[in-house]
Amino acid sequence: MSPCQEVAAPPATSRALMRAAMRRQPTERIPTMPQLCHDVALRIYAADDGCDWIDGLQRCLEDPRLIHDYVIRLAEEVGCDGLRLFVPDEPIKVTRVGDQLIVVDSQSGKRTGRIDALGGGGVVPDQPPPRVEDLEEAGRRLAALVAELTDEKVELLQTARARVPDRFVASNPGGITMNTYTALRGREQGMVDLIERPDFVSAVMDMQADAVILRAEKLLATGIDALYIGDPSASGSLLGPWHFEQFCLPAYRKVCDHFKGRDVLVYIHVCGNANPILEMLADTGAHVVEPLDPLGGVSVADAKRRIGGKAALMGGVNTLTLSRGTAEAVRAEAIRKCREGGPHAYVLAAGDMVPPDTPLENLRALVEVATRSEWRE
Repeated sequence: MSPCQEVAAPPATSRALMRAAMRRQPTERIPTMPQLCHDVALRIYAADDGCDWIDGLQRCLEDPRLIHDYVIRLAEEVGCDGLRLFVPDEPIKVTRVGDQLIVVDSQSGKRTGRIDALGGGGVVPDQPPPRVEDLEEAGRRLAALVAELTDEKVELLQTARARVPDRFVASNPGGITMNTYTALRGREQGMVDLIERPDFVSAVMDMQADAVILRAEKLLATGIDALYIGDPSASGSLLGPWHFEQFCLPAYRKVCDHFKGRDVLVYIHVCGNANPILEMLADTGAHVVEPLDPLGGVSVADAKRRIGGKAALMGGVNTLTLSRGTAEAVRAEAIRKCREGGPHAYVLAAGDMVPPDTPLENLRALVEVATRSEWRE
């Protein structure tokens, strides 16, 4: 080989592409991170696994390590660049009654709640915990959330992350702002508190940020690339922009400021109508704003114009198109979003979590638009 000949650089890994796009650096193509959850994988692979998706969900609840298996399996099959792997929950005992999953106490066998099978698989307790009434109790509850993130759980996440070394992995250090506040105070009372107890709300929000930072520091040992923070309750669909600015923005800024300059990316998720607060989301210091939910009236093109100079963008593909449209309809919409958000500082993804009934061929169509750069044709 002549000394003057140039050796072509090897193609960037999916992980490198995602990291560059989120830092608003030029990339050879638009990366994609559809926002897969295990519930969509459960439905896609149910027949292959010899069960229906409800049986699969029961297995995941009783052995949460299986959730990583499902998400990684689907991410590798569709070939997306990034995925989310969360800290596994504690195993819970459930029993199936028809199409319902009932939570039972492992010792007594008595019912304690049910599983919201159609809403993400969370537990709906028969007797919710009592409302927090003062800062001392709020501190105890938040400290318990930090303590729940044990070394064993961190090791499980680290093991899962190591299985996909060339893919970008994000994880969630815990709930923050209104989602967690209403869990402590109740949804109705939490909204009333914004007017009647604003100082208390602000203090609890600040304590939440501290708890999330402590949990996030533990997660960084797993080798993840990004922290996913956010709150569907903080969008303009539920809060006015003045309430977001007063109560939520300081907490997000505190988390982002803590990790500023570190080798970890932060992306902020606020679904629904984020239009009134887009500039504030970019001002949090997060590297990326997502999911640019079209069902909330958010436009990728408008977001690019308004905040593209401060933050990268991710999302925008209508979840109804993904779950109910044809593969060609998904492909056409994904191409439009890439042209609106690209060519750089944009990650192709759904406008919220991928719906559980999304067909495999629709996911493939979404991913191929990015991996094959079909939007350039």
